[in-house]
Amino acid sequence: MIVVLTEFGWVTSALAADSEPLRILLTNDDGYDAPGIKTVHEYLVTAGHDVTLVAPLTDHSSSGMRVTAWGSLNYEEQAPGVWTVDGFPADAVLVGLLHVMRDELPDLVISGANFGQNLGFANSSGTVGAATMAMYAGFPAVAVSVGINASEHSTDPVPYASTLGAFTGAAEFVVKLIDDLQRTRAEDGRLLAKQTILNVNYPAARPDAVNGVRVVQSTWDRGVRIDYEETERAGQLNVRLRMVEPGDASGDDVDWQWFARGYVTISVLDGDSAAEKMMRDAVSRRLSVTGPK
Repeated sequence: MIVVLTEFGWVTSALAADSEPLRILLTNDDGYDAPGIKTVHEYLVTAGHDVTLVAPLTDHSSSGMRVTAWGSLNYEEQAPGVWTVDGFPADAVLVGLLHVMRDELPDLVISGANFGQNLGFANSSGTVGAATMAMYAGFPAVAVSVGINASEHSTDPVPYASTLGAFTGAAEFVVKLIDDLQRTRAEDGRLLAKQTILNVNYPAARPDAVNGVRVVQSTWDRGVRIDYEETERAGQLNVRLRMVEPGDASGDDVDWQWFARGYVTISVLDGDSAAEKMMRDAVSRRLSVTGPK
């Protein structure tokens, strides 16, 4: 049986008898009604998963793990299982975990699909930040982003048409990825190792034009440069993003290099930001404020 939620254009299907559905918290940083999250929602529900969408009311890209630490947060159920939070992506994750789904906690948190790639450590990304917040809260999480082609900025009739066309392929990929994680669970039942997230970047291409999938190392280099240009107004700069060609940097076995060559990349990010003892001791030896050694 097919049920169509016409207000959002989302499709759900009856659960297959032999499926093993997961409870999934779905979020993003582009806003709850962005095309990427709508497409992923459709495919997850069609695959039989129990999906609760809790996402920012409006676009909060590049907000990292920023949270609302005081005052109040407005939230609202826009449709059955679809909630908005008038705050940041990390706010949406916490409201989802601590309030909306507190009686039936999710098995997995999915963040995306984002409009634009988030390669490297992507510390400023709201998409990766939402997944990281879920990881710190103790939940396995996957961040999903779809690349943009900078040359399509002003294309008619729709800018970034390749990105919009790739959301379906990315959503299909997410469903297959979840199947693999379920099929290969650890003996303790974990979908992912503790304190890890998967950062998935899907090219702006049709599935038949994707060259493959690589699990690769993240790097400080995201394959993007930020340029600043002077304007006629004193004290004002225009910000421009410039994509770097794969040959402009050394090291082929990193995510942005493979992504630039048309591959889906998966990098494993962990939440262990504590330096090893050897590094701590080296710092301690340099500091007189630590007292006698």
